[in-house]
Amino acid sequence: MKFITRGIFVFILTAILSPLHSRAQETPPPSSPQAAPQVAPAPASTATFEITGSVHSGKTALPGVTVTAANTLTGKKHVAATNSEGKFGLSGMTRGRYVVRIEFMGFAAFTQELVLNPDNPIAKVDAELLLASRQQEQSNNAIAAMAAAGRGFQSLTLENTLSSFGGANNDFGGASSLSGGQNNGDASSLPLNGAGAEGPTESVSVSGTQGRTQDFGVGNEEELQQRIQEFRDRMQREGGGAFGGMGGGPPGGIIMMGRMPRGFNINQPHGVFYYTDDNAALDARSYSLTGIPTAKADYNQARFGVNMGGPLNIPKIFRGGNNWFFFGGWNGSRGRNPYDAFSTVPTLSERNGDFSQATYHDGSGVQVFNAQTGQQYQFNGASNVLDPALITTSAKALLNYIPLPNIATNVFGQNFHYVTAANNSSDSVMFRLVHNFGASGGPSGPGGGTFLVGPDGAAGGGGRGRRRSQNNINFGVNWSRSSSSIVNPFPSLAGGNGTQGLNASVGWVYGKGRVTNNLRVNYNHNHVATTNLYSIVTDAAGLAGITGVSTDPFDWGLPGISFTSFGGLSDPTPHRELDQTYTISDTISWNHKKHNWRFGVDYRRILQSFHSARNAEGSFVFTGFATSQYASGSAVPVVDTGYDFADFLLGYAQQTSLQFGTSSYNFRANSYDFFVQDDWRFRSNLSFNLGLRYEYNGPYTEANNRMANLDVAPGFTTASLILPGNGIFPNSLIQPDRNNFAPRVGIAWKPEKKMIVRAGYGINYNLAQYGTMIQNFAFQPPFANAATNATDVTEFAAGSPLTLANGFPGASSGTVTNNFAVNPNYRLGYVQIWNLDIQRELPGSIVLNTGYNGAKGTRLDSERALLVTGNQPFIYESSEGNSILHAASARIRKRMAKGIGLGAQYVYSKSIDDASSIGGGGSVVAQNPFDLSDDRGLSSFDQRHKFTWNWIYDVPIGENRHFVAKGAWGHLFGAWQWSGNFTAGSGLYFTPRVLGGALDIGRGVSGSLRANTVAGQTIALGNPTTLEWFNTAAFCAPGATCVNPNGTAFGDAGRNIIEGPGQVTLDMALNKTITIKESRALDLRLSANNVFNNVHFTSINTVVNSLAFGEVTGTGSMRRVTMTARFRF
Repeated sequence: MKFITRGIFVFILTAILSPLHSRAQETPPPSSPQAAPQVAPAPASTATFEITGSVHSGKTALPGVTVTAANTLTGKKHVAATNSEGKFGLSGMTRGRYVVRIEFMGFAAFTQELVLNPDNPIAKVDAELLLASRQQEQSNNAIAAMAAAGRGFQSLTLENTLSSFGGANNDFGGASSLSGGQNNGDASSLPLNGAGAEGPTESVSVSGTQGRTQDFGVGNEEELQQRIQEFRDRMQREGGGAFGGMGGGPPGGIIMMGRMPRGFNINQPHGVFYYTDDNAALDARSYSLTGIPTAKADYNQARFGVNMGGPLNIPKIFRGGNNWFFFGGWNGSRGRNPYDAFSTVPTLSERNGDFSQATYHDGSGVQVFNAQTGQQYQFNGASNVLDPALITTSAKALLNYIPLPNIATNVFGQNFHYVTAANNSSDSVMFRLVHNFGASGGPSGPGGGTFLVGPDGAAGGGGRGRRRSQNNINFGVNWSRSSSSIVNPFPSLAGGNGTQGLNASVGWVYGKGRVTNNLRVNYNHNHVATTNLYSIVTDAAGLAGITGVSTDPFDWGLPGISFTSFGGLSDPTPHRELDQTYTISDTISWNHKKHNWRFGVDYRRILQSFHSARNAEGSFVFTGFATSQYASGSAVPVVDTGYDFADFLLGYAQQTSLQFGTSSYNFRANSYDFFVQDDWRFRSNLSFNLGLRYEYNGPYTEANNRMANLDVAPGFTTASLILPGNGIFPNSLIQPDRNNFAPRVGIAWKPEKKMIVRAGYGINYNLAQYGTMIQNFAFQPPFANAATNATDVTEFAAGSPLTLANGFPGASSGTVTNNFAVNPNYRLGYVQIWNLDIQRELPGSIVLNTGYNGAKGTRLDSERALLVTGNQPFIYESSEGNSILHAASARIRKRMAKGIGLGAQYVYSKSIDDASSIGGGGSVVAQNPFDLSDDRGLSSFDQRHKFTWNWIYDVPIGENRHFVAKGAWGHLFGAWQWSGNFTAGSGLYFTPRVLGGALDIGRGVSGSLRANTVAGQTIALGNPTTLEWFNTAAFCAPGATCVNPNGTAFGDAGRNIIEGPGQVTLDMALNKTITIKESRALDLRLSANNVFNNVHFTSINTVVNSLAFGEVTGTGSMRRVTMTARFRF
């Protein structure tokens, strides 16, 4: 609460200071604040970085949305598409600062900046898209269409991975616009001085142009474009010729008009040098959940580069005038990032088999029994101690990879602390070239304007002269590389990542009259390599005596070891992948009277080849079943008996799995789409956006038909193997989905001068799921070895254990060992979305928006764990899930005036689903495979309340401000801008789960089983602590520590019934631009995330049989300060 009070104090302070400005600066209103990235704790098994999240229209899920994350240093971009629930995930990313850009038909682009580092290895971006209007007309009575900005209905192509030429409607929004330590909103219409230019208040705009802070991008092509545009805009404000021309006009072309400012020559290259430093000097130390302060690690991350462009003129060699334009640059990074992790490892006594001093989570002493004889283990007269002769040689060998404790056990039961650093580096080189056909340069008509086609290939017009040619051909190429170390909680689990990419494109833009055609061809090539410490070096599994696993040197590594009480072993999987995509697209734009038509087609040929170890060295799950006590005739362990690490020393696993064999695969697929879209300005106060898109994403096939699926009978009674070429199913093994028509309707209505009503409806398909399936169709028998084995106390007592040395006995004759299957009639899921927004202008330059958003997901992805007669356990994927979401929001904005702009938003929402994979949290497998409705509950991304507030404040010192300061004082204290974002929200929801439950083990999974609730116990606590965030007495494991009220083996607790910690964050930034000459400027920026160093708990342990049950397990980043300097010329 004290942090909310601080935020309110800052809000009051800015309101008091605003009258100090004597000169009103009529700029757009402040951007609608977005949530600060929700940062997950460092995972126990990997140190790679990820970005996950969801895309909504007012929290209404949007599938099929293009999500691009660009590293602000290297320029390297990662691309994903949202699934049917609006979720997306980007993995394998290197440490650094990223700008996440989200684009979708009919919506304004969303942009957010975030930082990935060892403290924040997983960042979450929840984007709320607003319907977008086309370029607003400069007339008080004009009404803009509720149109798709940028790419509109265009397809999800890999050309979006790089800034590209071509496209009369290309959106120059790639330059970062930062506010309070993170980026909010699209900067496409933003001049670099941060003042902006507000559109007419009477025009219909869905999102509105809003005030933003100064641009501090790293100097990419879009930033350079805006830099030149700044001078054009200045000349327009000073009376230069008005722009004209065709098609793309102002958004795409660079149009220099009237007399140029002194010192600025558009015939010379312009660009930027930049350097960004993020080190430990000004940062706060990581928050210690144990209460014991830890030393702040020393680290540094440097990002630097140079980018420049302009007309291509080489003295005495080549003079391209305004017909040739180039852009090129190099961006690099070098860094050493800290890694700090706590783990729980066995003590020296436990490693020697002595459990006499060990305790369970409830504090009772550990008891270990021989499940075959029922006798308690004893040695030298001491109970619960193993005879050293019983400890297997395999366990002894693997103990070399599990470290000894190096700190005293803390309140969380952790006794191992690992501090190291991960090195990373990256480089990116790019070059663009565009050639404009037709007349160029020189005065044109009464306006005296100069015509120049921008690097996107779109053309504008000069002055009030005649129309100019829109025709051009453009080329682009980009090469990038990166490398990074992989660190994990144990030193033995290290590895490395490396990537190398190439992207090349060529485009042709041809326009005549009111018609413009844009033809593009693109090739994308990306190679990824991951390795561990053992591949091709040491056969760690073989030396440990583990049999039945791969002997291929490329596959060498550690077997997977899982415990319920300790950190296990899971090293990086060796992997090499080559992705190639060929794309050709054509778009036609036609302006006819009140209609703006767009027609388009895209075709993509996708090739994916990879060589991977998968689960080649095997995985073992130890639960304590082999050292538990059992009542006569019962298979349920007696409470507080058995220990997972004792099972490990004896070599008895309850579940094993394996997958290897054919390790090289070549997949291919075709994808195409068609669309038609009309922006219809029906009346001055009413417009429609009407569109229809057809999308076809073909399922993948394998070049040598080396993949397999299962055909599961109704009722899940049998499952038979199906292979390509069987004559019944296509070679893709699933039937293609050819019925993907996606209509969209948008309406913008202005019933009165100060009121706008907007509404929309659309259907969006999940187009990314096939790419996930092929990774599982590979590595399946008969082209590979796969096995999932489980045992229970009955089989164990009968003398058929699964051991470390022999964990993969051959399956009985006729048994199908495939571990994954998809319904051959799988259909792509889709989401219907609808929304209503009412905007009202209030006195005092205040705008109020109230809105409702809804979404219904159908045919969402669901997964079951099945055990069918004649088969080993396998995962079965189908499209049977559904979801529903409702959200209400209120947003108020105070337009930027007198040096201050304010904005606030409150959202109340609720989302329910029965698709166990939605939200990406907890288990992804349904608890009861025969009753998916049992999984219906709150979505894991559901956040009931969320309040955001931001501000922009021009410090009243400097030229044209209240306190005029000149000379050295003016340079030092003048022209600063202060901005910030405040976010407060309720917690996300978590599911109480059971690890290693007998029912799960028998089905080949772990963690899908939910806990039982205890009657009379409430879940929430009045005063939660980090040691007990919720009432742990409200839950117990099914069939073990309580009686199951329903009399079944499944837990009766619902999904996502535990509310997690809320969030309160405040980010701030100080910006300053020092103008050296008319065409040169130095930008300085100091930004701080979590400026008040408020701890934000991000995750809690909800596994009932974990030693850390109920405890807070992760925190967000503490205060981080970044300094940036950028010289523009």
